[in-house]
Amino acid sequence: MSEVDTIPKIRCDNCGLTVEKTVSGSHSSRQFSKPRAWGSMRAEGSRSADSYGGKSRLDFTDLCHRCAQAAVDAAAAALEKARGEGFDGPTGAE
Repeated sequence: MSEVDTIPKIRCDNCGLTVEKTVSGSHSSRQFSKPRAWGSMRAEGSRSADSYGGKSRLDFTDLCHRCAQAAVDAAAAALEKARGEGFDGPTGAE
């Protein structure tokens, strides 16, 4: 009987892109990991509700390269804006 070689897949938590995980090691002791260009994002805030289901945090464990870069760029832009004019302390009131 032939042996089936199965490689697990990983799915982006934001856009749904699905790819095979990276394989390392020998056939008898293989290890699977997230592709190197993929990232993750975890952010906790003080708001009681947000656009992602009413939670005060974002937790994306698996993000493809494109979504990981977009998340970093969006966070950087939001933080830069918060440092700018019109920001009135930690409550976020403008």
